[in-house]
Amino acid sequence: MRIAIASGKGGTGKTTVAVNLAYFNRLDLVDLDVEEPNAYIFFKNKDNEVNEINEISEDVFTFLPEVLKDKCTLCGVCRDVCAFHAIIIFDEVEILSDLCHSCKACMYLCPEKAIVEGARKIGEIKTIENGIKLTYGRLRVGEASAVPLIKKVKEKIDASGDVIIDCPPGNSCPVVECIEDSDFVILVAEPSPFSLHDIKITMEIVKKIGVSYGVVINKHGLPFDIEEKLKGVEILGKIPFSMDAAEKYSKGELMIEYEGIFREIYDRVREMMG
Repeated sequence: MRIAIASGKGGTGKTTVAVNLAYFNRLDLVDLDVEEPNAYIFFKNKDNEVNEINEISEDVFTFLPEVLKDKCTLCGVCRDVCAFHAIIIFDEVEILSDLCHSCKACMYLCPEKAIVEGARKIGEIKTIENGIKLTYGRLRVGEASAVPLIKKVKEKIDASGDVIIDCPPGNSCPVVECIEDSDFVILVAEPSPFSLHDIKITMEIVKKIGVSYGVVINKHGLPFDIEEKLKGVEILGKIPFSMDAAEKYSKGELMIEYEGIFREIYDRVREMMG
């Protein structure tokens, strides 16, 4: 079972929930926030001391058209079929790599077969094992879209057991890509009007995709009754607001005192999924 952790609004504690949920239930963790992955910061031992961790790194490439100039007649078919305007023609065909979405239409439809398959690096995938296994992607700086790398990281997911997936913040294409293959979505909210606004948008996305979901309220106890505003939505758990917890987060430490809450959240998800 793939359990995605999403939030809509950034800063609600999504990664905190994902890491602690994975660690205390001994589940694999996949960080798909490839533009700013930070789950690895929490990979410490039970005494919160950094271990010598064996990290495996793999470069990730995607299709980039390569033009064979001796075959190209500058007919313009490649430019015309490119939906992303990534091809321009002056004295020769130029590929705008940052706009290319690797659809391969230009290669398939070139009448002279003058376009062949090239490649460009879009990022890397890293794997760490320290009690549990963490897999995460790191997008190349300046890359226009996170979705191709997210797809590549998802291919690494072990389907033999339950896995926690840390999604990016927001409600854009990368979040949809993370959610659509999941079996359950845990939405992390904090007691604030801004979080309520964004979590409602994310709920609508999850409903349209057709995935079951529930809400975890982080920083519970702050003076905004978000639970009342979410009446009718399954509340999976509440993590109390605590300065001690905030300090631990800032140091990359696990929330040992809330281990029982994270176990109960996981048990509730499994119960809902039958």
